[in-house]
Amino acid sequence: MTDRTPQGLSAAGTRLWRAVLDDLPEEMELEARELVVLEAACRQADAVAALERAVKRDGAMVKGASGQRRLNGAVTEARQGRIALARLLGDLDLPAEQTPRTASSQRARKAAETRWAAQAARRAAS
Repeated sequence: MTDRTPQGLSAAGTRLWRAVLDDLPEEMELEARELVVLEAACRQADAVAALERAVKRDGAMVKGASGQRRLNGAVTEARQGRIALARLLGDLDLPAEQTPRTASSQRARKAAETRWAAQAARRAAS
């Protein structure tokens, strides 16, 4: 696996890249597909951060073409960006630090841990 941060990431994306890789269990590595998803998530994190800066600078309400007050488009885009970021991170199926609380999440965690153990065994065998 690569620890090299993708080129062109801003601060938010770089922090996310490092945090995800630093939090992986020692025996787990991301596959190529997962690295692509992680990079997309990091770029989305950068986009959300830029939108949030625009809202902070311009405010949640801005003047429309006719002078009326309207919602800053960056508010909606930032919300959509956060949803997209959550979905991308969900696609990574990363292990959770805390114990799952529902039966279905416990089953999902057990399945994921089985998959990671199988990946580690295949790597060790090769």
